[in-house]
Order: sequence, then structure tokens, then C-alpha cells
Amino acid sequence: MIELRHLTYFRTVAETLHFGRAAALLHISQPPLTRQIAALEKELGAQLFDRSKRAIQLTPAGKYFYRDTTEIFKALERAKRNVSSSSTGKSGALKVGFMMSTAYNILPSVTRHYSAAYPEVDMRLTEHVPNLLATDIEDEKVDVGIMYRPEDCSRLDSHTIYAEPLLAVLPRDHRLAAKPAISVAELADDSFVSIPRSIAPVVFDIIVNHCQSNGFRPRIVLEANLQQTIVNLVGEGLGVALVPTSMQAMHLETTVFKPLLNAPVVEVAVIWNKENSNPCIRTFADTAVEVWRKVRPVGN
Repeated sequence: MIELRHLTYFRTVAETLHFGRAAALLHISQPPLTRQIAALEKELGAQLFDRSKRAIQLTPAGKYFYRDTTEIFKALERAKRNVSSSSTGKSGALKVGFMMSTAYNILPSVTRHYSAAYPEVDMRLTEHVPNLLATDIEDEKVDVGIMYRPEDCSRLDSHTIYAEPLLAVLPRDHRLAAKPAISVAELADDSFVSIPRSIAPVVFDIIVNHCQSNGFRPRIVLEANLQQTIVNLVGEGLGVALVPTSMQAMHLETTVFKPLLNAPVVEVAVIWNKENSNPCIRTFADTAVEVWRKVRPVGN
């Protein structure tokens, strides 16, 4: 009968490819480890390691078994995490991912309120670019994210927090810098700095579609993964950009932010995996929506 310890032994050997080092990590001697691996291979009816060379290697069967046991251990970690959380989500662990632009408006307030309301939840925050954050949520490396709504939400649940207008960011000496508001059509001859479509397809498409609806396709000369980098590049005179309204909180002396006439909006949402049963997700999502109602700017 295969036990969890057999899988642990196997994975440790597979990751070190050395029985001696694996035994040391497992705090057992090498002969019992060797016997346990041999017993596991007999139980499975397949050789997991090729021992014919100086350095051991995983056989094709061993590689498949390693891949499949990864799913077992992911499920076990999820079960352990959920056991530590009460059914009401008032305790446990929560991994929160965020995109950097939310650090300029909603993220600080949400994390302060959530930590005060649920002090027994071990909340860990990590910054991501939008497309990688969506992938990590699907893979349950992150429990919940605050991000632009992904194109494909088929495996995700979500709750929109707010819709944020885009505005233009210009170098301070730009010809339109003195105008109170501008039409994007006035930027048709300018070079643009943009987030790549591979990083944030929703935002990229909103920008391009807005420009096209005003008679031109933006001439993108530079791409940057982070909105704050885009604003800095504009400040260096390398182009203009359309960015979320929250980015004007950067207050750079080298840039000016201008409202757009008929500005398009981008939705920011709380996103999580439908199959992730961590009860802390719901309490976090509810907190995010509640906090935005209290701190949202006038008119939003």
C-alpha cells in the first residue's frame, strides 16, 4: 500500500537526484530510503529511477509519476490551509496578489481594514503583472487578486470593485499641457508608451480601440510592464500614454495628467478560482467592495 511518506521519499530523491542528499534532507539513513524507493517501484510495477549511470535520473515513468504527485501535494496543501481557516473566514491564511496601480488607490485601505477586522488571518501580499496574476490564481498559487478583469473568466469568480476612467499623461512641456481636458484625437501624431498586450490585454485593447474610434491607431514606440514605469518614461519625453486615473497620484514634476473627453474605463475586480474553497476569500472580497464604497472618489 502506498503511503504519503513513500511519495515524500520519492519526490525528495527526484528533486535531489541523489540518495545520500535526499536521506539527509529526510533525516533518515540511506539504506532504508533505498529500500522504500525499491518497494514503491515494486508496488507501482515500474522503475522510477535509472541507476545505470553515475548520476541517477528519472525514467519516463518517474517523470510522469512526479508530475502527478505534484497535484496530490497541491491538494494536500490546499486542504491544510483550509482546515486552518474557520468556516466564516475569520482565521487562516490568505495569499493576495495585486497589480501595482491599485497601490495608488484601493489596496492600502483594503489591507488596513481587512487586517483590523480579521487579525487572525495570515495575509501575504505580492505584486504581479495582470496576466501572470490571473494564471497564478487559476493555479491556486495565489488565493485572490485585485486586478483588471481578465478576458477569460471561465475558471474564475469575480466581483467588480470599480470602473476607472483612463486619462492622458503628457510630458510637462507638451503642446497640450495647458489644456484642462483633451480629446485623444489630439494625440494622433504623438508617439505612445504602452503596456504590452501580452501583459494586460484588456487595457491594451481599450486604449487601441479608443484611439481607433477617434480616427487613428496609436504609434506605440515603447512598451513597459508597469504603469508607473510608463508614467516615468513619459516624463522623460519619450511619448504620451493613456493610464488609469489612479496613476496621477504619482505627482511627478515631469508630467501632467489630463482628463480625456469621452474617456474609456477599465474595470478593477476581485478575482479568485472557483474551485478554491478558502473561506477567507469571501471575507476579503466583501471587505474590498465595502472599503471602496467608503473611500471612492466623488463621481465614481
